[in-house]
Amino acid sequence: MHLLVNFNRIWILHISVYFFYTAFNSPKVYAPRTKNDPSPQMTWSATALGGAVSTAIMLAATVAEFSFLPTTWNNASHLTMRFIFLLVILALTAGPTFYIAMVDDRPNLSQVPLILGIVQFFISVVVTLVFGIIPSGRMFGDRVAGKSRKYMASQTFTASYPVMARGPRAASIIMWLLIFTCKFVESYFFLTSSFSSPIAVMARTTVQNCNDKLFGSALCANQVPFALAIMYVMDLILFFLDTYLWYIIWLVIFSIGRSFSLGLSIWTPWTEIFTRMPKRIYAKLLATGEMEVKYKPKVCACNCCIS
Repeated sequence: MHLLVNFNRIWILHISVYFFYTAFNSPKVYAPRTKNDPSPQMTWSATALGGAVSTAIMLAATVAEFSFLPTTWNNASHLTMRFIFLLVILALTAGPTFYIAMVDDRPNLSQVPLILGIVQFFISVVVTLVFGIIPSGRMFGDRVAGKSRKYMASQTFTASYPVMARGPRAASIIMWLLIFTCKFVESYFFLTSSFSSPIAVMARTTVQNCNDKLFGSALCANQVPFALAIMYVMDLILFFLDTYLWYIIWLVIFSIGRSFSLGLSIWTPWTEIFTRMPKRIYAKLLATGEMEVKYKPKVCACNCCIS
């Protein structure tokens, strides 16, 4: 529950975006058995279910937040309003799929299902971006920066974020924009797009005339769907690891730039840094006018011994 409340945006930015990518590249999974490819409206709608995944994660995080905060009127009313709002969003991002699935096989179909699927997709994209960027504590009133004591439990627990200065905040935003931009572009082409061909083959593959002494044909007949499910999970794990890869790359670049902006060289030997540590501690912490006479002889002697 802590992982849901405190890291719900991490799950949304990974699981939901992975669902968008994978659903678009897995048309054989939800295509009718009599057709090779799904209809355009079903493709739009099935891909748009990524917004429903985002909303489901937010609903689970809201339920988990209920268990952590005191059940006072201020907390309960705020979370209840959010929960009802999320149920409405869930209906908008998942409901059209049921309608499109019911009318998809009808002849002389109008353009209404296609328009509905496109609108559902763009609503899902907006919902995922909003839930992935805006903290849950800033929805329906800012409980993060507000001064009211009625949201004190939320301000000190579920919506507690340190305040950053304008410069570090801008650097942080730019760094994370670069990380997720590179990650989403690279993950689409090298993870999900390349995964579409195995999905197209395995989604329609059936194992016939197999039998086992203990399990009969129930286990071996479902071997291909079981292997495909494992491949989906492994691809999701790699999708998470891609973020860490790009985080390390851009963190190194920003760290080098930060070092040079502070006048430090990245080629400074570590031994030189550590041997200067006692002098730096004395110069920064102990060298005050009141303490100079009392502590300077001892500190200098200590520096000589360490050097």
